[in-house]
Amino acid sequence: MGLKILLFVPNIIGYIRILLLLVCWWTFNYPLVFFPCYMVFIILDGFDGFAARQLNQVSEFGAWFDVAIDNFGRTMLWTLLFKWGHFVSSLEWCVFVCTHNSMGVDWKNKFGEGPWWVRRTMANGM
Repeated sequence: MGLKILLFVPNIIGYIRILLLLVCWWTFNYPLVFFPCYMVFIILDGFDGFAARQLNQVSEFGAWFDVAIDNFGRTMLWTLLFKWGHFVSSLEWCVFVCTHNSMGVDWKNKFGEGPWWVRRTMANGM
């Protein structure tokens, strides 16, 4: 597949989400701009996975890219809202690196023996 992956629809949605994050970062002190941008960022998170499955454009890069963008979004919020937000963000990044390194692209479907609340959260690849 090579570089074609970079132009898959779900990854293009990811690029749009990154641009929205930049707008959110710059407009954090302007809630009338920040809030709608962040809401669109969150809504698009559901569309990229759906598009990947519907268009048969699932890839290891796309799985990694989606979660990385999610983490960037939460990192931005944690660090802007709390002085200690970088700590929580660091923990999320450690989990991200470990799950993707050991479980690969299908990481969301490998919690079958975890606690009930983890299995429920990860049900259907959500």
